[in-house]
Amino acid sequence: METGANKPNHSLIDIKSLESQSIKDCHLSIQIGLNGFSFCIRNNAEVLAIESYNNSLSQLEGTIEKNKWLSQEYASTNITISTKKYTLIPASLYKNEDRKKYLELNHIRTEQLDSLADEVKPIRSYAVYGISKAEQDIITTFFPKSNLKHFSSIHLPNMLAKHKNSEGKTMIVNVDYKQMHITVIDHSKLLYFNVFNHKTAHDCIYYILFVCEQLELNPEHLLLELMGDVKKDSEFYDLAYTYIRHVNFAKRSVKLSPNIDSLLQHEHYTLLHQHLCE
Repeated sequence: METGANKPNHSLIDIKSLESQSIKDCHLSIQIGLNGFSFCIRNNAEVLAIESYNNSLSQLEGTIEKNKWLSQEYASTNITISTKKYTLIPASLYKNEDRKKYLELNHIRTEQLDSLADEVKPIRSYAVYGISKAEQDIITTFFPKSNLKHFSSIHLPNMLAKHKNSEGKTMIVNVDYKQMHITVIDHSKLLYFNVFNHKTAHDCIYYILFVCEQLELNPEHLLLELMGDVKKDSEFYDLAYTYIRHVNFAKRSVKLSPNIDSLLQHEHYTLLHQHLCE
């Protein structure tokens, strides 16, 4: 195990495996948000490294510069931007030249924000999102050959594929540092997707119950699936189990190197499955 710069929240790196093969044959996946940064490295068979930081964008440049694994040349580099400044537009209404207007419908206009869009085929929509100048500068400087997508265009196809044979309604709650994404799927159909800021476990359960109320979901029949930064011995899990009858944790479908397999099955789920939507 190797520890990177600025005290990573997780640092699990199979150095022996990485050094025994060509880095140029490996793939780098990155997730960037206003309050966090994480990455994983995989070959065609398994994930060999994962590291995460709860850092602001202002600290990110120093973190990248001091981390030797982020300065390598990989077969591919894919980046997910996790930002609240996004909106989903039906494909039948979408026009690429109007993407800035779509974004301004829901978010305050700023000259420092550029607008991008990803097609999300499973829901016949486009994810239109804003990317800040600071994020653009980091990507251009350190990862100029990377492929860029919004969190929703990675997360939603993964969740819809994962639950395509599920019966009844499922609420998937992905907990990140200071943010949580709530997705509701009914028999492989997307009913709801949104992101909320949170500070406490009570914030998290409030938003879950709020969504239940808005969609008229019965907590007795709903399946709640948790992923990300949440543990079974946490206050949030205790609260969730108090209000929702059926609660479980997501299980990853990708393989981790045996040397870094201490990561819980539901942790960093979207990052580890990012390549499935490349």
